[in-house]
Amino acid sequence: MACGGIIKKSLVLFLTLILLSGCAVQFVYNQLDWLIPWYLSDYMELDGDQEEVFDQRLQQYLAWHRSEQLPQYAVFLRSVADRAEQRLSRSDIQYVQTETEKFAEALISRLSPDMVELFALSTDEQLQDLFQQFDRDNQEFREKYIEVSEKEQRKQRQKEVLRYAQRWTGQLDQTQVNLIKTWSKKFELMGEELEAARLVWQKEFRRILQQRHNREVYQAEFEKLLTDPGFGRSEQLQAKLDKNAALLVDLYLELDRTLTEKQRRKMIHKLRSYADDFATLSGQTKNS
Repeated sequence: MACGGIIKKSLVLFLTLILLSGCAVQFVYNQLDWLIPWYLSDYMELDGDQEEVFDQRLQQYLAWHRSEQLPQYAVFLRSVADRAEQRLSRSDIQYVQTETEKFAEALISRLSPDMVELFALSTDEQLQDLFQQFDRDNQEFREKYIEVSEKEQRKQRQKEVLRYAQRWTGQLDQTQVNLIKTWSKKFELMGEELEAARLVWQKEFRRILQQRHNREVYQAEFEKLLTDPGFGRSEQLQAKLDKNAALLVDLYLELDRTLTEKQRRKMIHKLRSYADDFATLSGQTKNS
């Protein structure tokens, strides 16, 4: 498997764990997912010099991810599999949350210097294109999370959790589906608060980029923004994030108690399969 495919596979797993664990890092990742190398090109077209810098930094990033992160992912997933053999406890889910947050922080921290360097080379025209794409993303966000009815929003959250849960356990029975339906009725809708946070973050990002010719100030402020998970959050949004995270933990504890032997075996097998893949891939040569 090519190195890029390895990292993409690990990011899919990473996102699934974020969503399943209900931790607030989901909010951070949704803010910054466009920084991941494979998606940045959708937002900003690079010139020759920028591509050279980008490609060089990307190869360094891939080597770091393979050697440093994949072995840690393998150890983590084996630990989760061991815990999942019995009924999960609240402390087990807290462990998943804590470790997932650490992985997210490591990814963002490692990407920050590369993004600082890349955007330091950007032109005004490129940044205009970038923010026009942000505007399009913001409109899509509104259409999905704000402009639809409350009933449709709750139905969508229900579908998301059902899909992510079944990715690990296989088909859920009606009792388990009903647990998710009940959860979706308690979920605090937060589209407007999330939109406000997105706009605050993007406004600050634009301000920082305008200072990119003052390298010392630009770099310090950019790195601070990228590594500040709470930037842009209102107290109301934070309260909803906390409540929803707690509700999701309760849901997964309830679902875990209803798992059949077949469902639990599938979950454990998938966790260990991912762990084995990452352990193997971390030892392969870069071009394998």
